[in-house]
Order: sequence, then structure tokens, then C-alpha cells
Amino acid sequence: MKVISNLLILFLSLNLYSQAKNEEVIAKVNGEPILSSEFNKNKEMLIEQYSSISPDFMSQKDSEKNINKMVMDKLISEALLRQKAQEMKIKIYERQIDEGIAEIKKRFPAKTSKEADDMLFQELNKQNMTMSEFREKIKRDLMARKLVEDVIRAKVKDPKEEDIKKYYDTVLSIMNNKAKPENMKEEDFQEYTNVANKFKELIAERLRLRHILIKPETNDIVGKNKALELANKVKSELDNGADFEDLAAKYSQDAQSASRGGDIGYVIKGMLPKELDDVVFKMCPGDISKPIETQFGYHIVRVDEKRIAQKLKYELAHDDIENIIRQNIFADEVDKYVNELRAKAKIEIFNDK
Repeated sequence: MKVISNLLILFLSLNLYSQAKNEEVIAKVNGEPILSSEFNKNKEMLIEQYSSISPDFMSQKDSEKNINKMVMDKLISEALLRQKAQEMKIKIYERQIDEGIAEIKKRFPAKTSKEADDMLFQELNKQNMTMSEFREKIKRDLMARKLVEDVIRAKVKDPKEEDIKKYYDTVLSIMNNKAKPENMKEEDFQEYTNVANKFKELIAERLRLRHILIKPETNDIVGKNKALELANKVKSELDNGADFEDLAAKYSQDAQSASRGGDIGYVIKGMLPKELDDVVFKMCPGDISKPIETQFGYHIVRVDEKRIAQKLKYELAHDDIENIIRQNIFADEVDKYVNELRAKAKIEIFNDK
């Protein structure tokens, strides 16, 4: 998991963290405090990331202990990078701080710019932080980002073609037999496996589907029968030549896809409920299913397009693998740089999670 774990220290995410006076300080880096709120928010993000990319990792015996260590390492590394950036007097302009604040405001569920401004001020008030203090925090994070880009990324060279080919051959081997190559570290095997799984999704058989969803009003036999009756009526209209997209807009209770004529995009096997999977992957383009019951209700599905499974070719994987290797080299350079800073730093950990 090198790409995930090492590059987390570059996540300098411009987040808002609580600054309550009585909040627990769990560590200090050259006197700069690391707060429990910082730790907890970063831990939540990391767990979410691993749950999405590598769910097997979360089920391992020492997963929480490893997560805690990665979070603490990340926070220490970010503090060291911020401090080094200040020491180097890296220049950040006011417009860049404004852009950083705008980046944060985009994450608020606001419909207008004024709503976003209001939400930001409310958040700052909750955390006893002035706008001036907030701008200073953003400035320090941006200085660290610029340090990483100007000093560390400049050292990263493009991968050699033979290294890209070797990585591709390893991924292909794992895709075909799933076994860990002899003498490969478990961490490296996990990374190759994650990459292999992504490529499997890319080349897998896929369908483009539309559906009309009829939900029961009640979860009893009466509600289900009424929903099935309506679904059969819709299917009858389709059999008699009615336009699928028009009926999706009229009847479907999946509001998001109904606004697109029932279009749910491309799916691969395993993405849909099993009841749908078992039917739709046996259908041909243009086919319309009978009502299919799932936990969500009754679906009438039309297959618009079918793409057969492909073989993974070097040309297809080349650019993605080149980028992965480049990021790994970058991560190694960041590690070297941060380790040099750590060797000279005074790091105190008060709450060893």
C-alpha cells in the first residue's frame, strides 16, 4: 500500500480543525501541538479510504493499530513540512490563500456563494477561530504544498520503460493466478493486487442500462402486489410500443435516473443486486426485462449497450502504470526528506494510540 500510505503526508487538505483551549494535545513537533481533533478527523478519512480501496486491510488483526500509526506519522510529517517551509520563507500570495479558502467552501453543501460564506463563518465561530487565524493556517498549508512541489517533486525522474513493463508483467501474473510471487513483500503484493483489481474492472464485460423502478408503498403483501401490478402495466405499455425513456420519466421512482430517461450508466458484474445481475447479463442490447424484484422494489430493465470483456494490453495499461511508478518514486523521495527532518526534530507523543 505504498502509494496510499506514503502519499497521505501530501494530503495537506486545508481542513478546519477545532482549536478549543482545553482540547487534548496528543503530541508536539518542535513545540507545535497536534490536537486530538486533528487525529480523529484524519483517522476517519483514512479508514474511509482504506475501506473503499482495500477492504481486506480493515479486517486484519492489527488494522486499527496500523491506522493509528499512519495517522500520527502523517500529522508529524505535515507539521515538519510546514515548519521547514516557514524556515525557507516560501512565498505565498494573498490570491493563493483566497483560492485555498474557495477550495474549502466548495465542500460545503451550499447552493450560493453567500450560503458558503455563512457556513464557513459558522464553522469558524464554532471553533473559536478568527478569519485572520484561518487565513494564516491556510497560508502555512500552502507553503508546505509548495515546498513539496518545488523541492521534492523536482527530484522525481520519469520511470524507465523496462520498469513499466516489469510492473505490467507482475500485475498481469497476479490477475491470472492471484498468487503472491515468491519473495514479494506483503505490502507490495497488496499494492499490485489493488492495481490488478482496478484493471479487472476496466476490461470486464459491461452493460449500459436503463431501468424503471416501482417501489411498494408498504412493505407487506398488499403493497408489493400493488407495485407489481403497476410494474406489469408499465411493461405492457412498453410491449405495445411506448417509449422507455418517456415511461421512466413518468413512472420510475428512482428520481436521479428518471430525469435521464432511466439511464443508470455502465455496470459490471457484481455491481447490481444479485437478482438483477443474474438476469441482465444474459440479455442482449435492446432487450427489455419483465419486472424483477429486489429489496428496492420492481425493476424493468433495458440493455442499451453491451461491451464484451477484453484482454489487458500493455498499451492500455502503460500510462496508468507509468503514473503509479512515478508516484511511488515521489513517495520515496518524500519519505527521505521527511526522515531527514525527523532526525533533527524534537517529537513528543503524549497519547500513544
